Amino acid sequence: MQADWESLRSFAAFIDAGSFSGAARLLGVTHATIGRRLQQLEAAMQAPLFIRRADDVELTRLGESVLTAARAMQEQTRQLARTLAGEDLRLEGKLRLEGKLRLACTDAIGTLFLAPRLPALLQQWPALDVELALGHQTLSLARREADLALRFARPQDGELIARRLGTVRFYLSGTPANVALWRRARKTAPFVGYDDGVPDIPETQWIATHAAGNPVRFRSTSLVAQCMAARAGVGLALLPSYLLAPELQTVDAAPQLERELWAVFHRDLKALPRLRAVLDWLLDCCGEL
Repeated sequence: MQADWESLRSFAAFIDAGSFSGAARLLGVTHATIGRRLQQLEAAMQAPLFIRRADDVELTRLGESVLTAARAMQEQTRQLARTLAGEDLRLEGKLRLEGKLRLACTDAIGTLFLAPRLPALLQQWPALDVELALGHQTLSLARREADLALRFARPQDGELIARRLGTVRFYLSGTPANVALWRRARKTAPFVGYDDGVPDIPETQWIATHAAGNPVRFRSTSLVAQCMAARAGVGLALLPSYLLAPELQTVDAAPQLERELWAVFHRDLKALPRLRAVLDWLLDCCGEL
């Protein structure tokens, strides 16, 4: 039985996505390509791998075995990619950093904290290509969806290495009028908060505890949007120190919340020169928090 890697890869993507179109989006190919590859795989196996039942996909016993093999091949391919990246002797030998490094972080940290500080890194290493993957979604470092990630919790996965960057301090802040209203009639002060798409994090817990009865005028997963709304006078927002603009006052000199910030990467990349350079730059940046 002959089964090529692309057919196995497409089969695993089809099972993950649950549809031809979803698998096509994952792999960046067409719907027809996925269908053709799965037909070729079943022809090679000389038996069906799955049965479509309404909106569900049920694997046959052979399909389960083939999926297990495909998963193992995926992991071996990722391991090879990490090993090659971690042993980039060309970059190491010349002490010349070049190539792309994908850094995953929230939109607020990436847009308003790290991006303005990039010139210092790129002046030192002009051949370095930094890509920021912004959002709250946790990208997989094992699957190389990102090379490096900034996270507010230290991971427990033994395959990941975490390096503490510093402490991010959050302040309840707003325009002078809204701060004055908070001090005068706390329960009437309007708030800016998170929408339902953000999981239960310390920021949302603090707001739920200290402003449960306050009117919420605006909600967003984006701290950048929350900051702009607070600056426009929409309401009070719990913002990190690096977002405190001149238009904003804090309700107290002391922070309302503190969270540790970690740089996380896969252990196979620990010797990668460009990753070490970006880590050193991040430590310098976070000294300003």
